[in-house]
Amino acid sequence: MHITVPLLINPKAGSLFRSGLKGWLDANRDAFTIVPTKSAEDLTAKARELAEAGEPVVAAAGGDGTLMCAAQGLIGTKAALGILPCGSMNVFARELGIGSRRFDVALDTIQSGTRQEVDIFTVTDRPFLQMAGFGPDARIIKLITPRLKKHLGPAAHIFTGLHVAMQNHPIISMTLPNGKTYTGTQIILGNGKRYGGEAHLFAEARYDDGLLNAAVIHQESMPILFEILGCMLQRGATRRNTSEFTRLCTFTECEISADGKLDYQLDGDYAGTLMPGETLSIRKLPQTLRVCIPRNYVPATPMEKFMAHPMVEAWRATIRQAQEF
Repeated sequence: MHITVPLLINPKAGSLFRSGLKGWLDANRDAFTIVPTKSAEDLTAKARELAEAGEPVVAAAGGDGTLMCAAQGLIGTKAALGILPCGSMNVFARELGIGSRRFDVALDTIQSGTRQEVDIFTVTDRPFLQMAGFGPDARIIKLITPRLKKHLGPAAHIFTGLHVAMQNHPIISMTLPNGKTYTGTQIILGNGKRYGGEAHLFAEARYDDGLLNAAVIHQESMPILFEILGCMLQRGATRRNTSEFTRLCTFTECEISADGKLDYQLDGDYAGTLMPGETLSIRKLPQTLRVCIPRNYVPATPMEKFMAHPMVEAWRATIRQAQEF
């Protein structure tokens, strides 16, 4: 029996047009009931209302940040999160096997896929789906202006990254419940393998194993970027392929502090700045999030991966904008 699924969207989001989702929705209007939202808080509230009303699936269109807003309303409920990935990176959708902007795959996943329980971790009570970063990667996100992102797309991260790489960074301390402490200038937490599109940062991470993976890098400025890129080129960091400057560990909770101002990000969005003397608590929630995942994983073709690459998508968006004038 065909079931119409409520779909949370931001009608003013440029990603609906840049990704081609708006046109695709016009051709598949019978599959969804569009639920417009006005803000992140409104999206979370409406997701919760739909779940409490008994909807088995609540879908959301957007990138990782939008999905996190929807997830906040669905955590601990029986409703599953359906995903129409139309953001820039779509890291969580790629992690689940849906991919980036593969809307036909996403629809089939929502209608006939399986339901999977996903672990949710929080940074001082703020949940994230896929990753959290403390240090230079978060500072890059903080410094990227909307104008720069509009004109350069994903390349804005490279431009800003070179600027951040020339700065000094505070020493970060990550303390586990057993008292063991790791120190570094960049810490990345992962609830899955991917970090930035298709690239794998953690080779052995899973979103349903009850553990959070951490990469602690102790380098100065530019070498931090090379450490991260080196892990990605090897399809993810393991204790066998990381350098002496990177330490890996897994846990369910920890405390993070720093000897200077420390920016941090959740799922690719700037989340705040930790001040000296303050502490961030990372915890695993007792509740999980139900998500729709493909019943049979269909890997993206080389052409699909190429077309979904952030740089290619930025180039296509620039062409579409030029054609509108």
